[in-house]
Amino acid sequence: MSEWLQRKYILLLSNTLDQFKEKNGTFNCRCPICGDSQKNKHKARGYFLVKQGEYKFFCHNCNATRSIENFIKEIAPSLYQEYKLELLKESNSEVAPVVKESFSSKPTFSELNKKPFKELKAISQLHHNHAAVQYIKSRMIPSNYHYKLFYVENGYEWAKKWLPEKFQSEFKGNDPRVVMPMCDKKGKCFGAVARGLLPTQQRYLKMLWTEESGFVYGLDTVDIAKTIYVVEGQFDSMFLPNCIAVGSMHFDLIKKHLPDQDVVIILDNEPRSPGTAGQLTKAVERGYKVCVWPSHIVEKDINDMVMTGMDPVDIKQIIDTNTHSGLKAKLAITAWKK
Repeated sequence: MSEWLQRKYILLLSNTLDQFKEKNGTFNCRCPICGDSQKNKHKARGYFLVKQGEYKFFCHNCNATRSIENFIKEIAPSLYQEYKLELLKESNSEVAPVVKESFSSKPTFSELNKKPFKELKAISQLHHNHAAVQYIKSRMIPSNYHYKLFYVENGYEWAKKWLPEKFQSEFKGNDPRVVMPMCDKKGKCFGAVARGLLPTQQRYLKMLWTEESGFVYGLDTVDIAKTIYVVEGQFDSMFLPNCIAVGSMHFDLIKKHLPDQDVVIILDNEPRSPGTAGQLTKAVERGYKVCVWPSHIVEKDINDMVMTGMDPVDIKQIIDTNTHSGLKAKLAITAWKK
């Protein structure tokens, strides 16, 4: 049975499940079978867990256990028939292969601007039950970004249409993606990152149509007169004011775009990763201010923090309080790694 299809329908159900959230591939909500705790409305002891390639629902309060099929049938009978039909369709289709990008030649397109996105629908234009809408809501992406994010049914074929030099392989199968356009400070789009919605997909397809240096997201909205926050993930950048994402921990990508601006480097909260600690130290040595996450923060990134219930305003305050430079930053990094 297809794990991605089960995930899709869990997300479709999410708007009916109280306190629904996702963390590290696990879904959590208040149990709709027993109602969870009546005394504590914040208790959420229902979980969707993956076992042997299939999701199962389990409640730690009433010990109810359901297959996804039986859970949908019990909780949302109207959705159950749709699930059965799609399950049948999926069983007759080919399994999508893992696609690797080809880098045999550089992109040749230079004047596309927003044309590649005209054929796509924004998340804000899709039905509220659409899988892409449910995915974006499950990640708790602010609604003011929904019109800036697009959905494509077959991401690889769409990317191949606009960048045939890079995407040369033949691809058959399901490849739904959320597309995030990247634009420069003048608002001209120079590329895109397409994030896969299915766990079986290559997570990201990255496209550049000009000679821009790297996949920097959010340049078109920052105020260069104010402090600019620099994070790794595009989704993370959507929760902080005046923030851009570099798509990796390699902060040097911002040099071309923001050579003299006041920036704060915020990498993921991975104290056991030598790469992350090394990049933070390098940033300090090159004169940047950096955020060193305090020990009580256990989540990996900003999006995870929001999904576990933290307010973005509080997250920004934590960042500002724990931003250092010079020797103080190096000492904080040393303590953070322990």
